[in-house]
This record gives sequence, C-alpha cells and structure tokens, in this order.
Amino acid sequence: MGYFPVISNYSSSFNGLVRRARSVGLDIMAELKEGRMAVIDIFGSRYSSIHMDIPGVFYLEHAEPEIINPKISQIYSKLIEENGPKLFRMVYTLDGVAVMFDELRTIKLWNHKVAERSVKAPESVLLMALNSDVVSRRFIAWTINLSDYAILATSKVTEEGIKELLYTVKSISADFEPGVYSLKVRKGEERMHIEKLSSPELRPPAEEQR
Repeated sequence: MGYFPVISNYSSSFNGLVRRARSVGLDIMAELKEGRMAVIDIFGSRYSSIHMDIPGVFYLEHAEPEIINPKISQIYSKLIEENGPKLFRMVYTLDGVAVMFDELRTIKLWNHKVAERSVKAPESVLLMALNSDVVSRRFIAWTINLSDYAILATSKVTEEGIKELLYTVKSISADFEPGVYSLKVRKGEERMHIEKLSSPELRPPAEEQR
C-alpha cells in the first residue's frame, strides 16, 4: 500500500525468520529478490560471524548498544533515499532487544530512536511485536504507553481446538471502542483470517489484564 517494509531482526537466525514469515504467507526471499523489502539482521550481526550475502539484508559491523542507533540510522537513511520516506518498520521482537541489551538500556535506546525517526521519517509506521512472557510488567507498560495502538494476542486450548484471539486495547482514533477478534491461519494464498466477535465472555484472563 505504498510502504516499503523493513524488518529489524533481534530474535532469530535469518533462516528462522524466513521460515516463520513463510508460515503466515510472507515469502521474505522472494520479496528481497524483487527489491520490495529489507531486513536488518541485528541477531546475526551480534551472534554470528557468517553473514548471508543477499541483496536487501543488512548487517552491522558491531552490534553494541552504545553505537547501534547511529549505524541503524545510516541504513534507514539509505533506504529512505532509495525508496522514499514511507517505511513500514517491524521490530522482531522487542523482547529480543530487551534480552540482548537488558530492559533499562532498551528503553533508553528506543526512546531516542522513536524521537529521531518521528523527525527523519514522519510518514513511516512502526510495528513492535512483544512476547509479554519474556519481559517485566514495567516494560510492557512502557511499550503500551509509547504506542499509538496496542493489540493483545492470546492462544487458548478449547474443546474445539486452539483458539487465537486478538484484543484491541488502545487506539488514537476518536471513535475507538475495544474489541475482540478471532484469528485463523489457513491454507491458500490468503493465510490470515480475522473475524470480529461480540460475545461478552471473551475477555482476557485476569493475569493478562495489565
């Protein structure tokens, strides 16, 4: 839809990221080959000396917290110059950043990064995936406070099988109302299917109401 997607990978090997994306219908290798997306592989930069020689995949010479923001900024400047200011940026995952650098340092790094990108790339969109089981409640609260929108995803085992639910819990839209949706991944070209639910009993479990 006019955006150039960029995945910042903090939580998986590059091949693992490709496999996980394929499971929900995204062929990263095909998109990279056609020049339709980019991957900044911080995980591979930090933990492996062997890097993929693939167009659109970027590595950092040093992935240390003191210098990581300027290096990533250089990559973003190059991508904006080549593809325009409308970037769709996904962090995979924010808890991976916290594990890599610790929570307090991640908060400081991310506050600086979000403030900088809001000036240098105001038309871009930032999506931050977060596994709440990995980080503290304080870190979750900071993430939600930083975000314009927040969606809680849960999995439940029921008599009918595994049920994936999405709870919309925050939005900057003036007419926003919290809602509950079912999420299903099916075979075929359109993998993701979302349906709004209206049953009042479908509230998050007590431990998920943060």
